[in-house]
Amino acid sequence: MNAVETEISVVLWALGGLVAGLAVHLGQGWVRMAQRGSTLRQEWRALLLAAAVLGIGLGAALELGVQAQPLAFPVGYRWLAVALLVPAAVLACAPAVVAVVLGGQGAWANVVLFSSGALLAAAAVALQAGWVWAAGFRPGVLWRVELVAATAVLWAVGLALAQWMGHSPAFQASRRRTLWRVAAAAVAAVTLMAGQWLMALAAELQTQGASSFSGEFPGTVMSLVGGVVVPLVLVAMILDLWLRRHQRQQRGHGDFNPGQRRKRRHKVRTL
Repeated sequence: MNAVETEISVVLWALGGLVAGLAVHLGQGWVRMAQRGSTLRQEWRALLLAAAVLGIGLGAALELGVQAQPLAFPVGYRWLAVALLVPAAVLACAPAVVAVVLGGQGAWANVVLFSSGALLAAAAVALQAGWVWAAGFRPGVLWRVELVAATAVLWAVGLALAQWMGHSPAFQASRRRTLWRVAAAAVAAVTLMAGQWLMALAAELQTQGASSFSGEFPGTVMSLVGGVVVPLVLVAMILDLWLRRHQRQQRGHGDFNPGQRRKRRHKVRTL
């Protein structure tokens, strides 16, 4: 691999990590917004946004990881597969989002948070396998089960830790909760991209000779969307969420009110 290819791979890896970190940070922010409602029906928009941000963001990061591989041929995807993967990614992340909101602040809160990390890990494994399938590699991928299992464990531990840091009452009650939230996103990003590298080894992409759909939906176009459009949209949505929080604080409903926060810990979440 020459110097130019190395630089491109590094840039794509960095973009993948950036997209993953932004998606986790924003997704956790919308989950916290949903937790402030009295019922799930009242906060369905926040739940949908959280699942969509996590699904699309994690999917884009994993696709950028595929494009970062030093392959001797261009990678492309079938249109139908891409159209299916986007809503599938949102649906795959939805259980983790709902679990955190329903988990509340009780004794089982930490168990629910770690479980939500495991659910996100399962979704990431499925998404990575989906992108490999969508590319139609030839002569064909034979997965190394032990590396897939190792990736699943890595993602489960790392994403569970990120969920705990981003949602645990102990961290959210801290004056440095913003730093903990940023740290949670960083942990998730590093974990996701490290696991993506393991999944690439598990698929043995270096042994593949071509991508069946390189002329149908070029991977360069997908990478442009995932590496440029998606992070710009995520940044804009983060700014929008920050403004929403600022408006809530001005109305007296923000996190700065310790009395309200203590009352919320005992609130029973209902449908």
